Amino acid sequence: MPEKTNRISFQGEPGANSDTACRNMFPSMDPLPCPTFEDAFNAVETGKAELAMIPIENTIAGRVADIHHLLPESKLHIVGEYFLPIHFQLMVLPGVKRDEIKTVHSHIHALGQCRKYIRKNGWKPVIAGDTAGSAKMVSEGKD
Repeated sequence: MPEKTNRISFQGEPGANSDTACRNMFPSMDPLPCPTFEDAFNAVETGKAELAMIPIENTIAGRVADIHHLLPESKLHIVGEYFLPIHFQLMVLPGVKRDEIKTVHSHIHALGQCRKYIRKNGWKPVIAGDTAGSAKMVSEGKD
């Protein structure tokens, strides 16, 4: 039997919604960020993590299609569920004014949930891997 790791994998950067879900549901476990959903699944299958926190559905954007393809092909199964209310913030570098914003970078589901607000302001949505990764990119001055 594999050694206990006390880690729970998730897709995204630290601070992503899945990271928050990990910390809320399993506060004694160490979250393990993974670049992709497949990597989060693989972390459990290879013993790098004991569990994975994977989003299955979004009440506004619908099902997370990648998961419905990956889960049946994996050795994993669902053992519980956690409902996380999602709140978004529009983040810019210090000194940037609202009328200077041209693009909004975020996960495809976050962009979908905020699409009316983004469109109303005339901003261009740019799909990224996750919300926290997008915030990190902006904080580093990359857009």
